[in-house]
Amino acid sequence: MYVTLNISATCIRLLSIKERQVKKWASMPLAPGLVRDGVILQPKDLGAIINALFRSMKVSKERVITSLTGLSFTHRILSLPRMKPALVEEAIQRAASKEMPLPLKELYLSWQAIDSSNDELDYYVFGVPKNLIDTVEQTLVEAGVKPYLMDLKPLALARAANREEALIVALEPDCYDIVLVTNGVPAIMRTITPRREGASIEDNIRQLTDELSKTVEFYNSSHPEKPLSPSIPLLLTGELSADSATSQLIQAQMEYPTESLVPPLEFSPYLPVALYTTNMGLALKKVPQKTATRFSDINLNILSGKQRGKAQLIPRRYVLLPLALMLAIGLLFPTYQLKSQASAETTHLRTELGKVSQELHQARLAISDVEERANEIEHKINETLSAANNLKQEHQCILGKGGDFASNLKLVTGFLPAEAYFTSIEMDADQIIVEGEADSPFTTLNYAMALESQGGFSEVYIAEIDESKSTGVSFITVATKKGRWQDAH
Repeated sequence: MYVTLNISATCIRLLSIKERQVKKWASMPLAPGLVRDGVILQPKDLGAIINALFRSMKVSKERVITSLTGLSFTHRILSLPRMKPALVEEAIQRAASKEMPLPLKELYLSWQAIDSSNDELDYYVFGVPKNLIDTVEQTLVEAGVKPYLMDLKPLALARAANREEALIVALEPDCYDIVLVTNGVPAIMRTITPRREGASIEDNIRQLTDELSKTVEFYNSSHPEKPLSPSIPLLLTGELSADSATSQLIQAQMEYPTESLVPPLEFSPYLPVALYTTNMGLALKKVPQKTATRFSDINLNILSGKQRGKAQLIPRRYVLLPLALMLAIGLLFPTYQLKSQASAETTHLRTELGKVSQELHQARLAISDVEERANEIEHKINETLSAANNLKQEHQCILGKGGDFASNLKLVTGFLPAEAYFTSIEMDADQIIVEGEADSPFTTLNYAMALESQGGFSEVYIAEIDESKSTGVSFITVATKKGRWQDAH
């Protein structure tokens, strides 16, 4: 039997499975502030809630497969020449260091061979920030759960669909996951945050369908020789997809045939499949697919990136020692036992130190814990406040010259993602030039496409993206107004 656990900002969902039959399922809502944007902020409190759910369901804490909704990650498909297996790891790390937007020392890296030709092998490689995974592990330990397997939610969704070609959307209250599967491989995986304050379901569905269209356009422009077929299915799942009105809104705005995602498992008719699709996709990591398709399952364990390199094979000559040497070791056993106890105590102290360090790190991430901020975060906040002050002064200066630029400024600031910030804004009679920094090129692309979709500009393009920064990318976006700005001079 396996137990799957999916953690999101609003709830935790648990499902147990034996062979191919779903046995039990349950969920528990979470108070705001425990998890936010794919980051666990209160590992101890969340661990207690998970422990309570396991106890109430009376399921084993062994062989638990976990995922975290909204978890940040980066992935690439790398083509490498064929080589000896012993050289693969170093080759992948060298190639990934050039492709990944974050330094490898900050990531747990995992990979899997997915395709081959005569001279090359393609590897599906993804990296997840170490501090995020360490926090998940700490949470599981607090819950009394031994970390076993961990997966990305988008990969679990693709596995649950088991299609060679599909556009998958998981609609949850706190985030929308988009997965594009082509040629049996998850080619594009994205997570977007729906608008909250003052936004209707129609507004958020419009935002979603815009992102879906841009995802398809991006893929087709990158693969002009084989664009997506108009018949590719749009598979819906997640809590919000259970509402038929939501599905109808999506179907009305998308040209692709829409259907519900139903994983290939045996389950009770009372199971709300849309809520537990991710859990079922996690279970399929260990339960083989019943129907063979051309889908290439990316079945990796995120935790393997952490464990890689720690274990080493023991040469056979040291295993087959003479009996005399074994007797000598037996005589030294008391000394060895004392050393082991000391080593265990040291490990325990290091673990406690790690927990304290992680708690401090999470306190720095939580904006509400202002008094616990580190100097680095405080410095960044001061920079942000200073930048906002400068923008305000520039805005007042523009207004003082007789030009009412408030509405125009709102056009470019209203669509800025939470993962990006401005460093400067230049405005003249015809265009706005926005410079800023973001966590990834995709965030910059999302911002530019959001500006273009709102209809106020005749043209929006990214003039420059610089990925040399260690903390993300810098960008320059240019937006040209339809007509001329009012009161420009």
